[in-house]
Amino acid sequence: MTNWITFLQSITHQSDKIALKYFNAHDLKVEIKSDRTPVSQADQEIEDFIRHRVHAEHPELSILGEEYGSTQSTSNCTLIIDPIDGTKNFIKGIPFFATLLAIEEEGEVIASLISAPAMQQQWWAQKGHGAFHNGKRIHVSKVDKLEDSLAFHGSIFGSEASDLAEPMLELLGKTYRQRGFGDFYQHMMVAMGKGEFCVDFKIKPWDIAPLKIILEEAGGKCTDTNGEKTIHGGNAICSNGLVHDAVLEHVRGLK
Repeated sequence: MTNWITFLQSITHQSDKIALKYFNAHDLKVEIKSDRTPVSQADQEIEDFIRHRVHAEHPELSILGEEYGSTQSTSNCTLIIDPIDGTKNFIKGIPFFATLLAIEEEGEVIASLISAPAMQQQWWAQKGHGAFHNGKRIHVSKVDKLEDSLAFHGSIFGSEASDLAEPMLELLGKTYRQRGFGDFYQHMMVAMGKGEFCVDFKIKPWDIAPLKIILEEAGGKCTDTNGEKTIHGGNAICSNGLVHDAVLEHVRGLK
């Protein structure tokens, strides 16, 4: 397809309805997976719906999803699915959650869409065509000094944080301002020029693949903490590009 965004938007038209049906539901069913992270019936139902939709309309697509793993098909394209990024927020009734979708072709992400229905916001990008928020083109900021930067971050301590907190605390201490949104939202704030960088640890390919292309199409940079441009590093630094090296200097090699 030359325009994956239309297809991805058609998926989220329905998946958003499923998410909102369960959001703040008093009888939401939640289980704890083997990795000790929660999964709700909304996560499972959304991914199940998407898989059936792809099988019906694009059976040539392979699928990699958070809840049901990998399904191989006939083409060199894969749909990567995070049915609900921010499940812990979702379970607690916090509206910072989203469905994350990405199209990967021969190892490169070429299109993605992020839909946050409780916030009524969507972000998307297709390689070479820019990044957009609710239909408007977005760009990263032009701040080029760490001391002038607004830094976003997730958990500083606990199971979602780096094994070493001190380097992150030192990095944040050198910035102008700090806010802890976590999950997909901090990356989108960087893509929109609302802040200069964010750092994420303990993440999977489906967490970062949809974010990376949006950030890059907005003019920014995304690597792991070793400076590699990969979705498989287990962590991510997203920035406006101008402060990337300064951030990497503080967190290089952290896991």
